[in-house]
Amino acid sequence: MADTSEDTPQHQKRLARLMPAFMYWVGFLVLNFLLFLPLYLLNYQDATFLPRIASLHEWLVSRSNPDIFRLNLEISLLILAFPWLRRLWAPVARRWYARVFFLIYLLAFIYAIYESAITSLYHVNPNIFNDYRFIISGIGFLIDGLRLSGWYLLAIALGTLLVLALLYKLILLWFTRLPVDRLGPITRYMALAGIIMLLGINISSRQAMAQPERVVTSLSAKITANIQASLNAREELKSYNAIRPEESYDYTTTTRLFRRPNIYLIFVESYGSVLYKRPHFVDAYKALMQQTEARLQEGGWTMETGLSTSPTWGGGSWMAYTSAEFGLHISSQPQFLAIEERYIQKPYPSLGRYLQSQGYWHVRLAPIERKLGYDQQVANNALYGPDQWIFPQDLDYHGPLYGWGPSPPDQFSLNKAREMLKEENKHPLFFFYLTQGSHYPWAPLPPYLDDWHDLNNPNWPSPPPLNEPIPHRDNIQHYRSAIAYQWQNLGDFILSTPQDEDAIFILIGDHQPPRVSRKEDGYETPIHIITRDPAFAQQFERYGFEPGMLVSDLEADMKHEGFYSMFVRELVHAYGSSTVPLPYLPDGIRLDIPTPTPTPSPSS
Repeated sequence: MADTSEDTPQHQKRLARLMPAFMYWVGFLVLNFLLFLPLYLLNYQDATFLPRIASLHEWLVSRSNPDIFRLNLEISLLILAFPWLRRLWAPVARRWYARVFFLIYLLAFIYAIYESAITSLYHVNPNIFNDYRFIISGIGFLIDGLRLSGWYLLAIALGTLLVLALLYKLILLWFTRLPVDRLGPITRYMALAGIIMLLGINISSRQAMAQPERVVTSLSAKITANIQASLNAREELKSYNAIRPEESYDYTTTTRLFRRPNIYLIFVESYGSVLYKRPHFVDAYKALMQQTEARLQEGGWTMETGLSTSPTWGGGSWMAYTSAEFGLHISSQPQFLAIEERYIQKPYPSLGRYLQSQGYWHVRLAPIERKLGYDQQVANNALYGPDQWIFPQDLDYHGPLYGWGPSPPDQFSLNKAREMLKEENKHPLFFFYLTQGSHYPWAPLPPYLDDWHDLNNPNWPSPPPLNEPIPHRDNIQHYRSAIAYQWQNLGDFILSTPQDEDAIFILIGDHQPPRVSRKEDGYETPIHIITRDPAFAQQFERYGFEPGMLVSDLEADMKHEGFYSMFVRELVHAYGSSTVPLPYLPDGIRLDIPTPTPTPSPSS
């Protein structure tokens, strides 16, 4: 082997010349790439770490794969300009530059986490006017639902502070120790070329740089777009104070029901059309629904099924079911709160209140083991106006709790509530329930027993908590199992309806399931009308429903906010009379004008 000892000093000199440039560009890339790490981590199940590049446009401009290999305009400019700012090379000036850079970087990183959470979990663009009230009102619910201890929260807080301190120290060291005076002309002119390129992109594509799909994004453009969207949302909110729902839903004075079947409105948590759209769901789901359909048909039930567009994606169940019961599109927390605040003093003419005017006993089952504050309970009473709430203490349940709530098993809650109401002789009944078993994280599921009374066993151990993050393949299996559990329970609950009970079941998904669906899966959820009256069920085919428990057309037939007018119209048509024609309002109450313009009724 040749002796290369004489080359070693020259090699070290070459390495010493290259090291400053290496440190500079590695720091430039790492600080940029870190800002896009939250979006990748929240979507890693469906993403690839390296970019998916099929064209030059995807390489340089925009791509849907949430990889980290992107640039932030402001952070890039601050780093690229540093080699040209000779007056900042003094130690004191460097430290001040590093501190200012850290503050801007911290703002960019916090915004990146916020944007990643909103776009990944709910598939909407960030809008601080809508988001902040949702976050504030939901943070306690989240902590309670995840059953996080005070020590766990303290550990998260201390860990966050430690990471921020470490990040600050690294940025300070990088700016103060970087031998910027030894950067070669190639590095300097590459930095200058980068500055010119980024400024050109900023001039030509300023608004587009607010989108997370862009290869080069801008914090200032994102904040500007967020502020504009927030101003628009605040202006739009004024329309909620201008609506006159009594003019759209004046059913109390114009209709009368001669036959009053019991009505069960059950929203199925996280029951989305993704079940039709992903290969790992579709076959199992279709087999499950075919089996459910056969069981129900054998029991004398008729079914019609459609798809309905939910106002929310991946969460916000209360907005979904309130939209359906109120005939009003509610897609943000400020919109919901505006309606709640406006109608705390006067009743909203909702589906529940209409049915009460026809002699129905309105019951809402809320089995979650979480006590609402007094003000919130007053607001809920005023908004929905039930005759009776059934809370956990009313169920007299002493077994283990499950799921997000946590709550008793759905099998127990539904059957116990029915038993209670039968003893109280409540008839006709309008019953509302939001299922718990299909709420994320979908595991561990409660056992399903032949006798639901046996679930009330205080000696059974509590289910073990799941460790986050849950692998994607496990989420898929958990969701599949939760939907199967839910339909075994719902199918048996319907089949156990006494033969002499006149009943209609409406089962609707509230939104798509988080974690196992994507934006392109849409906002559609299944809706089923189940009754022993074939003529009543068939009326819904005029709205695009199909016989049975499955649909062949994956285009949404309706919207959640259109359900109220559709259902009352067909209920009165089948079992009552009206002094005026009842219109179908597929979009619910129009918000651009005080009184909605009805669309033509579906043709027979």
